[in-house]
Amino acid sequence: MSIETPASARMERAGRLDGAIVAPAERPRAGVRLDLILMLALFVLAIVPRAAWVAYNDRAPQGLNDPTLYALFGDMIADGHGYVRPTGEKFAYYPVGYPATVAGLKKAGDIFGWDRSIFSIKMMNGMFGALTVLLLYLLASRIFDRRTGVVAGALLAVFPSQVYYTGTVLSEPLFTLMWIAALTVLLWKPWSRDGMPWYQLFGAGVLLSYATMTRGITLLFPLVLLGVWLFSLRSKKRALVQALIVWAGIAVLVVPWSIRNTAAFGQLTGPSTNVGDDLCIGNFLGAQGAFTLQGKCFANDAGKTPQQVELDRNTEGVKIAVRDVASHPFRMPKLIAQKAYWLLYKDDDGIWAAESYGHDYFIPNFRREVLAFAANAVYYATGLIVLVGILAFVLAKDLRRLTVALGFLYVLAIPLAFFGDPRFHYPAMPLAVVIAAATIVRLWDRRGASAPVAGV
Repeated sequence: MSIETPASARMERAGRLDGAIVAPAERPRAGVRLDLILMLALFVLAIVPRAAWVAYNDRAPQGLNDPTLYALFGDMIADGHGYVRPTGEKFAYYPVGYPATVAGLKKAGDIFGWDRSIFSIKMMNGMFGALTVLLLYLLASRIFDRRTGVVAGALLAVFPSQVYYTGTVLSEPLFTLMWIAALTVLLWKPWSRDGMPWYQLFGAGVLLSYATMTRGITLLFPLVLLGVWLFSLRSKKRALVQALIVWAGIAVLVVPWSIRNTAAFGQLTGPSTNVGDDLCIGNFLGAQGAFTLQGKCFANDAGKTPQQVELDRNTEGVKIAVRDVASHPFRMPKLIAQKAYWLLYKDDDGIWAAESYGHDYFIPNFRREVLAFAANAVYYATGLIVLVGILAFVLAKDLRRLTVALGFLYVLAIPLAFFGDPRFHYPAMPLAVVIAAATIVRLWDRRGASAPVAGV
């Protein structure tokens, strides 16, 4: 009969090298080296498919759409004109974070000698995606273990829709990088009931500030943190102070840019002017929950300058949305369900975006179908695993795991106030992958525990 070696004995034996006990100080260094090796492997696994997709999709965006305009405004900023239209009018419709980042890449190209190519922008998005994989490995490793980190990182590295969006000039990879970076800072160490250091909270807030300047949905995330801290910290005052420190970090970029917009347009303006459009599109009487350019949200644009249209639609859109929701409240449950459907129903929209939303069909039909099938198959399978495992996150004693689940649900919930589109669930997928990875590892361990011991 064979006898299993106790875990403590195996660990002790692992700490010996040629009969000598490895000093405790050497073990953390060995752990750091192992992390670096695993991260290098994950980076290669992530960057290879992204670089291949970008090389295949090395095409300028076609038509008048977000990718075309992001590239245009990146040029305007890089040329020193500021965030303005080609006519010289001030602009604030898109949050400035991504156009400014594109402009920084273009300016660096001017200085260091590479041209202002679409390829370089898409490869920048590829790097953002690969770096997100590394952050996800660190995040999952800190709140679980290295095995979970490797599974999460590897899954995100080859997750089809995460790869496809690198072939676009869109803000999703940058936003997701900043979002996961902020969570990694927040969740780096187990939370104490006495609170967290101010610099950790403020640092996460600054990262969220960059994320908010890219997509405004993270502006209210400290409310989620406040809800967790009110129940977990010894002091409710401390919980409020911590949330305010995170907001102070968010304000670092958001407040100065809002002041710029207010001064530029002569009226109180936030970090961007597309809130009215987004609210109106999703909530006007007649809305079906999806993106549309039809309806009364766009009925009064004739005869106005582009800047007047931008400002008027921002203010009028909010009024229309509030009025129509207040006057017909009983349609909202159905409308929210429609938004949720359009938000979640598929995951192959990165292909649609890469082909300029129908303006540049360059992928052969059969290949497109295969790519779409791969994206949706992986997405649906991951979704099923998340449904199985998310309850364990919500009920976990480690509140960092609860925060991962709430962050995932938060990113999915915010679009329901506006309109649904598959593009909007992109930044939620890394957290879905963490939940799925932890569930897979846990199920694998249970399988191993239930198997009979050989030789007994």
